[in-house]
Amino acid sequence: MSNRQAKSLEERVTEFVKCAQRRNIRETVVAGALIAVFAFIMAYDIYKQPEDTLSIIGIGVIIFALLLNITIIWWKLHIPKSELSTFPPTQFPDNWKQHLTHQARMLRLVWLWYLLPLFLGLVIYLLSVYDASSGAIIIPLLIEVVVFTGIWRLNLKAAKQIERDRNAWFANADSHSFAP
Repeated sequence: MSNRQAKSLEERVTEFVKCAQRRNIRETVVAGALIAVFAFIMAYDIYKQPEDTLSIIGIGVIIFALLLNITIIWWKLHIPKSELSTFPPTQFPDNWKQHLTHQARMLRLVWLWYLLPLFLGLVIYLLSVYDASSGAIIIPLLIEVVVFTGIWRLNLKAAKQIERDRNAWFANADSHSFAP
């Protein structure tokens, strides 16, 4: 591998790590804000309508789902910046291929660990807010399905791009061993 290609690989992997870190921070901030909003709504519901247990349960599920998402983001999707110097991509290509494969896999499974718990919590909450027998819940549920489907598709698209990048960046690594 020439110096130009090696430097290019280092830059690409560095940019990928920075992008993953920005995504993690952005999603954590949004989840934290949503936790605060739903905690306020839950406190209000407990104070004003303590008999509305469905609403309280729905919000509890939403808050739990958001906490689960933050945990998975920082436990499973976090790539420490120190790994760039500890495991340089040109010397440890398999390590970085594994990182990219793992990121793509987690994005493909976003429906399971990210969207499904939130979806269930929102459905429970909406059932408490809207009269299900009147059909008024249909529009909010359709909006929820459309938004969550869009998020899922964006994550699938990102996973495919990560896999394409991985295959392009490490195509030569399969025929060479860079590890000392």
